[in-house]
Amino acid sequence: MAFTKISAALNAVLAVVFVAVVLRHNSYNNAEQLSSALATRAAITPRVMVAHVPRAFAPQVGCKQTNLRRHQASPSMRSLLVHAGVSHAPPPVADTTSKFHTKFKLPLPMIFASFVTRLLTEQHFVRYNRRYSYNPIFALGVCSVFDQVFESLGEEKKTQLFEAFINSLSESPAQYRSDQASLEEWAKSKSAADIAPKADGDSVEQVLAEVAAGADNFLYSKFFSIGLFRMLELTGAKDPKALENLVTSLNLRMDPVIRDLNYYKSSLSALIQAQELKRESEARAAKKREEAAAKKTEAIKKMASKQM
Repeated sequence: MAFTKISAALNAVLAVVFVAVVLRHNSYNNAEQLSSALATRAAITPRVMVAHVPRAFAPQVGCKQTNLRRHQASPSMRSLLVHAGVSHAPPPVADTTSKFHTKFKLPLPMIFASFVTRLLTEQHFVRYNRRYSYNPIFALGVCSVFDQVFESLGEEKKTQLFEAFINSLSESPAQYRSDQASLEEWAKSKSAADIAPKADGDSVEQVLAEVAAGADNFLYSKFFSIGLFRMLELTGAKDPKALENLVTSLNLRMDPVIRDLNYYKSSLSALIQAQELKRESEARAAKKREEAAAKKTEAIKKMASKQM
Protein backbone atom coordinates (compact mmCIF):
# COMPACT_ATOMS: atom_id res chain seq x y z
CA MET A 1 0.00 0.00 0.00
CA ALA A 2 2.84 2.38 0.87
CA PHE A 3 4.49 1.67 -2.47
CA THR A 4 1.17 2.39 -4.28
CA LYS A 5 0.93 5.78 -2.56
CA ILE A 6 4.54 6.58 -3.44
CA SER A 7 3.94 5.55 -7.05
CA ALA A 8 0.80 7.71 -7.28
CA ALA A 9 2.65 10.70 -5.84
CA LEU A 10 5.54 10.17 -8.26
CA ASN A 11 3.13 9.99 -11.19
CA ALA A 12 1.49 13.24 -10.09
CA VAL A 13 4.88 14.99 -9.91
CA LEU A 14 5.84 13.68 -13.33
CA ALA A 15 2.52 14.87 -14.78
CA VAL A 16 3.24 18.39 -13.49
CA VAL A 17 6.75 18.29 -14.98
CA PHE A 18 5.33 17.04 -18.27
CA VAL A 19 2.76 19.88 -18.48
CA ALA A 20 5.45 22.45 -17.64
CA VAL A 21 7.73 21.15 -20.38
CA VAL A 22 4.93 21.10 -22.97
CA LEU A 23 3.95 24.67 -22.08
CA ARG A 24 7.56 25.72 -22.34
CA HIS A 25 7.70 24.29 -25.82
CA ASN A 26 4.31 25.54 -27.01
CA SER A 27 5.93 27.06 -30.11
CA TYR A 28 6.32 23.55 -31.51
CA ASN A 29 3.83 23.25 -34.36
CA ASN A 30 3.99 19.60 -35.28
CA ALA A 31 3.99 16.19 -33.66
CA GLU A 32 7.68 15.60 -34.18
CA GLN A 33 8.64 18.82 -32.44
CA LEU A 34 6.37 17.84 -29.54
CA SER A 35 8.17 14.50 -29.30
CA SER A 36 11.42 16.45 -28.93
CA ALA A 37 9.90 18.18 -25.91
CA LEU A 38 8.94 14.81 -24.45
CA ALA A 39 12.50 13.60 -24.99
CA THR A 40 13.79 16.67 -23.16
CA ARG A 41 11.47 15.85 -20.25
CA ALA A 42 12.84 12.32 -20.16
CA ALA A 43 16.39 13.68 -20.01
CA ILE A 44 15.53 15.99 -17.12
CA THR A 45 13.59 13.40 -15.09
CA PRO A 46 15.06 10.00 -15.92
CA ARG A 47 13.08 8.30 -13.12
CA VAL A 48 10.09 8.29 -15.49
CA MET A 49 11.76 5.30 -17.09
CA VAL A 50 10.83 3.28 -13.97
CA ALA A 51 7.42 2.78 -15.58
CA HIS A 52 9.09 0.92 -18.44
CA VAL A 53 11.28 -1.43 -16.41
CA PRO A 54 10.98 -5.04 -17.65
CA ARG A 55 8.67 -7.17 -15.52
CA ALA A 56 11.59 -9.22 -14.24
CA PHE A 57 13.07 -6.12 -12.58
CA ALA A 58 9.86 -4.33 -11.55
CA PRO A 59 9.14 -4.49 -7.81
CA GLN A 60 5.81 -6.05 -6.90
CA VAL A 61 3.26 -4.39 -4.63
CA GLY A 62 3.81 -5.65 -1.10
CA CYS A 63 7.57 -6.23 -1.50
CA LYS A 64 9.71 -5.40 1.49
CA GLN A 65 11.59 -2.09 1.47
CA THR A 66 14.91 -3.91 1.16
CA ASN A 67 13.72 -5.66 -2.01
CA LEU A 68 12.56 -2.38 -3.52
CA ARG A 69 15.94 -0.82 -2.96
CA ARG A 70 17.66 -3.86 -4.45
CA HIS A 71 15.57 -3.62 -7.62
CA GLN A 72 16.19 0.13 -7.96
CA ALA A 73 19.93 -0.36 -7.64
CA SER A 74 20.14 -3.28 -10.07
CA PRO A 75 22.52 -2.98 -13.07
CA SER A 76 19.64 -3.22 -15.53
CA MET A 77 17.86 -0.32 -13.87
CA ARG A 78 21.03 1.80 -13.86
CA SER A 79 21.43 1.06 -17.56
CA LEU A 80 17.91 2.27 -18.25
CA LEU A 81 18.49 5.47 -16.29
CA VAL A 82 21.70 6.19 -18.18
CA HIS A 83 19.87 5.61 -21.48
CA ALA A 84 17.18 8.09 -20.42
CA GLY A 85 19.82 10.65 -19.53
CA VAL A 86 21.26 10.67 -23.05
CA SER A 87 17.90 10.93 -24.82
CA HIS A 88 17.35 13.51 -27.53
CA ALA A 89 17.52 16.91 -25.82
CA PRO A 90 17.77 19.76 -28.34
CA PRO A 91 19.07 23.14 -27.16
CA PRO A 92 16.59 26.02 -26.81
CA VAL A 93 16.18 28.53 -29.62
CA ALA A 94 17.73 31.18 -27.38
CA ASP A 95 21.05 29.29 -27.44
CA THR A 96 21.10 29.23 -31.24
CA THR A 97 20.25 32.92 -31.61
CA SER A 98 22.80 33.80 -28.94
CA LYS A 99 25.52 31.91 -30.84
CA PHE A 100 24.55 33.72 -34.04
CA HIS A 101 24.72 37.20 -32.50
CA THR A 102 28.03 36.33 -30.86
CA LYS A 103 29.52 35.38 -34.24
CA PHE A 104 27.85 38.10 -36.35
CA LYS A 105 28.03 41.58 -34.86
CA LEU A 106 27.72 43.72 -37.99
CA PRO A 107 24.60 45.89 -38.38
CA LEU A 108 21.90 44.72 -40.79
CA PRO A 109 19.07 46.71 -42.38
CA MET A 110 15.85 46.06 -40.46
CA ILE A 111 14.23 44.09 -43.28
CA PHE A 112 17.22 41.72 -43.45
CA ALA A 113 17.49 41.43 -39.67
CA SER A 114 13.87 40.31 -39.30
CA PHE A 115 14.22 37.86 -42.21
CA VAL A 116 17.36 36.28 -40.69
CA THR A 117 15.70 35.97 -37.28
CA ARG A 118 12.69 34.19 -38.75
CA LEU A 119 14.88 31.97 -40.91
CA LEU A 120 17.15 31.03 -38.01
CA THR A 121 14.22 30.20 -35.74
CA GLU A 122 12.60 27.98 -38.37
CA GLN A 123 15.88 26.27 -39.16
CA HIS A 124 16.61 25.61 -35.48
CA PHE A 125 13.54 23.37 -35.25
CA VAL A 126 14.52 21.56 -38.44
CA ARG A 127 18.14 21.11 -37.40
CA TYR A 128 17.33 19.69 -33.97
CA ASN A 129 14.44 17.51 -35.05
CA ARG A 130 15.36 13.89 -34.26
CA ARG A 131 14.62 12.94 -37.90
CA TYR A 132 16.98 15.57 -39.33
CA SER A 133 19.82 14.36 -41.52
CA TYR A 134 22.14 16.64 -43.49
CA ASN A 135 21.85 16.28 -47.25
CA PRO A 136 23.56 18.12 -50.14
CA ILE A 137 20.28 19.05 -51.84
CA PHE A 138 19.13 20.73 -48.65
CA ALA A 139 22.52 22.51 -48.48
CA LEU A 140 22.08 23.75 -52.06
CA GLY A 141 18.74 25.27 -51.05
CA VAL A 142 20.25 27.07 -48.06
CA CYS A 143 23.16 28.46 -50.10
CA SER A 144 20.84 29.57 -52.92
CA VAL A 145 18.68 31.55 -50.50
CA PHE A 146 21.67 33.32 -48.98
CA ASP A 147 23.24 34.08 -52.36
CA GLN A 148 20.04 35.58 -53.80
CA VAL A 149 18.45 37.26 -50.78
CA PHE A 150 21.60 38.84 -49.34
CA GLU A 151 23.41 39.66 -52.58
CA SER A 152 23.15 43.42 -51.99
CA LEU A 153 25.11 43.15 -48.72
CA GLY A 154 28.34 42.55 -50.63
CA GLU A 155 30.41 39.38 -50.74
CA GLU A 156 32.34 39.90 -47.50
CA LYS A 157 29.35 40.72 -45.32
CA LYS A 158 27.23 38.02 -46.95
CA THR A 159 29.93 35.42 -46.25
CA GLN A 160 30.19 36.46 -42.60
CA LEU A 161 26.41 36.26 -42.25
CA PHE A 162 26.26 32.82 -43.85
CA GLU A 163 29.07 31.41 -41.70
CA ALA A 164 27.54 32.78 -38.49
CA PHE A 165 24.15 31.31 -39.46
CA ILE A 166 25.49 27.81 -40.15
CA ASN A 167 27.93 27.76 -37.23
CA SER A 168 25.18 28.77 -34.80
CA LEU A 169 23.42 25.55 -35.84
CA SER A 170 26.58 23.53 -35.11
CA GLU A 171 27.20 22.66 -38.75
CA SER A 172 30.01 23.34 -41.23
CA PRO A 173 29.76 26.32 -43.65
CA ALA A 174 32.63 24.81 -45.67
CA GLN A 175 30.69 21.58 -46.20
CA TYR A 176 27.62 23.52 -47.32
CA ARG A 177 29.60 25.51 -49.87
CA SER A 178 31.53 22.47 -51.09
CA ASP A 179 28.32 20.49 -51.66
CA GLN A 180 26.73 23.49 -53.35
CA ALA A 181 29.59 23.76 -55.85
CA SER A 182 29.59 20.01 -56.58
CA LEU A 183 25.82 19.81 -56.99
CA GLU A 184 25.65 22.88 -59.25
CA GLU A 185 28.36 21.45 -61.48
CA TRP A 186 26.55 18.10 -61.55
CA ALA A 187 23.17 19.64 -62.43
CA LYS A 188 24.59 21.75 -65.27
CA SER A 189 25.71 18.56 -67.01
CA LYS A 190 22.25 16.96 -66.77
CA SER A 191 18.82 17.32 -68.31
CA ALA A 192 15.68 17.55 -66.18
CA ALA A 193 14.84 13.93 -67.06
CA ASP A 194 18.26 12.80 -65.76
CA ILE A 195 17.55 14.02 -62.24
CA ALA A 196 15.90 11.00 -60.66
CA PRO A 197 16.48 8.59 -57.76
CA LYS A 198 18.72 5.65 -58.66
CA ALA A 199 20.03 3.31 -55.98
CA ASP A 200 22.87 2.18 -58.28
CA GLY A 201 23.56 5.64 -59.72
CA ASP A 202 26.09 8.32 -58.82
CA SER A 203 26.30 9.97 -55.42
CA VAL A 204 23.53 12.51 -56.10
CA GLU A 205 21.17 9.90 -57.55
CA GLN A 206 21.82 7.70 -54.52
CA VAL A 207 20.88 10.56 -52.19
CA LEU A 208 17.63 10.98 -54.10
CA ALA A 209 17.05 7.23 -53.89
CA GLU A 210 17.50 7.32 -50.11
CA VAL A 211 14.91 10.10 -49.88
CA ALA A 212 12.47 8.14 -52.06
CA ALA A 213 12.98 4.92 -50.09
CA GLY A 214 12.49 6.58 -46.72
CA ALA A 215 9.91 9.19 -47.69
CA ASP A 216 7.70 8.37 -44.70
CA ASN A 217 10.52 9.22 -42.28
CA PHE A 218 12.25 11.88 -44.37
CA LEU A 219 12.22 15.31 -42.74
CA TYR A 220 11.04 17.64 -45.49
CA SER A 221 11.85 21.35 -45.30
CA LYS A 222 11.50 24.38 -47.55
CA PHE A 223 15.27 24.40 -48.19
CA PHE A 224 15.03 20.92 -49.68
CA SER A 225 12.33 22.04 -52.14
CA ILE A 226 14.43 25.10 -53.05
CA GLY A 227 17.40 22.79 -53.66
CA LEU A 228 15.31 20.62 -56.00
CA PHE A 229 14.08 23.70 -57.86
CA ARG A 230 17.62 25.06 -58.15
CA MET A 231 18.88 21.78 -59.63
CA LEU A 232 16.16 21.84 -62.30
CA GLU A 233 16.87 25.51 -62.96
CA LEU A 234 20.53 24.70 -63.64
CA THR A 235 19.54 22.03 -66.18
CA GLY A 236 17.69 24.72 -68.14
CA ALA A 237 14.32 23.03 -67.59
CA LYS A 238 11.34 25.13 -68.70
CA ASP A 239 8.49 22.64 -68.35
CA PRO A 240 6.60 23.05 -65.04
CA LYS A 241 5.96 19.31 -65.14
CA ALA A 242 9.67 18.69 -64.52
CA LEU A 243 9.35 19.66 -60.85
CA GLU A 244 6.18 17.61 -60.38
CA ASN A 245 7.82 14.56 -61.97
CA LEU A 246 10.86 14.87 -59.71
CA VAL A 247 8.81 15.34 -56.53
CA THR A 248 6.58 12.39 -57.45
CA SER A 249 9.63 10.19 -58.08
CA LEU A 250 10.78 10.98 -54.53
CA ASN A 251 7.42 9.86 -53.09
CA LEU A 252 6.85 13.33 -51.64
CA ARG A 253 3.71 15.46 -51.70
CA MET A 254 3.57 18.28 -54.22
CA ASP A 255 1.43 20.68 -52.14
CA PRO A 256 4.06 21.65 -49.54
CA VAL A 257 6.71 22.00 -52.26
CA ILE A 258 4.57 24.46 -54.24
CA ARG A 259 3.61 26.32 -51.06
CA ASP A 260 7.22 26.72 -49.92
CA LEU A 261 8.49 27.76 -53.36
CA ASN A 262 5.74 30.39 -53.62
CA TYR A 263 6.61 31.62 -50.16
CA TYR A 264 10.29 31.85 -51.08
CA LYS A 265 9.58 33.68 -54.34
CA SER A 266 7.21 36.14 -52.67
CA SER A 267 9.71 36.79 -49.85
CA LEU A 268 12.51 37.32 -52.34
CA SER A 269 10.35 39.67 -54.40
CA ALA A 270 9.37 41.65 -51.30
CA LEU A 271 13.00 41.97 -50.22
CA ILE A 272 14.08 43.11 -53.69
CA GLN A 273 11.31 45.72 -53.78
CA ALA A 274 12.24 46.92 -50.31
CA GLN A 275 15.88 47.29 -51.37
CA GLU A 276 14.85 49.26 -54.46
CA LEU A 277 12.68 51.58 -52.37
CA LYS A 278 15.55 52.04 -49.94
CA ARG A 279 17.95 52.92 -52.77
CA GLU A 280 15.42 55.36 -54.24
CA SER A 281 14.89 56.96 -50.84
CA GLU A 282 18.63 57.29 -50.31
CA ALA A 283 19.04 58.79 -53.79
CA ARG A 284 16.31 61.36 -53.10
CA ALA A 285 17.88 62.25 -49.76
CA ALA A 286 21.31 62.65 -51.38
CA LYS A 287 19.82 64.90 -54.11
CA LYS A 288 18.14 67.08 -51.49
CA ARG A 289 21.42 67.41 -49.62
CA GLU A 290 23.20 68.41 -52.83
CA GLU A 291 20.51 70.97 -53.63
CA ALA A 292 20.66 72.39 -50.11
CA ALA A 293 24.47 72.60 -50.30
CA ALA A 294 24.25 74.34 -53.70
CA LYS A 295 21.75 76.89 -52.36
CA LYS A 296 23.95 77.54 -49.36
CA THR A 297 26.98 78.05 -51.57
CA GLU A 298 25.03 80.44 -53.83
CA ALA A 299 23.81 82.43 -50.83
CA ILE A 300 27.37 82.75 -49.51
CA LYS A 301 28.56 83.97 -52.92
CA LYS A 302 25.81 86.61 -53.10
CA MET A 303 26.58 87.81 -49.56
CA ALA A 304 30.28 88.03 -50.38
CA SER A 305 29.60 90.04 -53.56
CA LYS A 306 27.45 92.57 -51.64
CA GLN A 307 30.16 93.11 -49.06
CA MET A 308 32.65 93.89 -51.84
